[in-house]
Amino acid sequence: MEWYVDSKTGDDANDGRGAKTPFKSLQHVIHVAKAGDTVLIAPAAYDQNLPKQISALRAANVAVAVLGGH
Repeated sequence: MEWYVDSKTGDDANDGRGAKTPFKSLQHVIHVAKAGDTVLIAPAAYDQNLPKQISALRAANVAVAVLGGH
């Protein structure tokens, strides 16, 4: 499953399953992502402790990528 996060246009009430319905917070996706899933993060300003949360996702065998990243 792919999960989308965008702090600019997202809403944690969205389903997070597409670029048009992203979650707002990485904290929310931590609760729904499972091992084998991928989290795609849109470039934006995030209030959360982003490195710590990305580490937590990776420790749970969830792939993490930044959209538009190299």
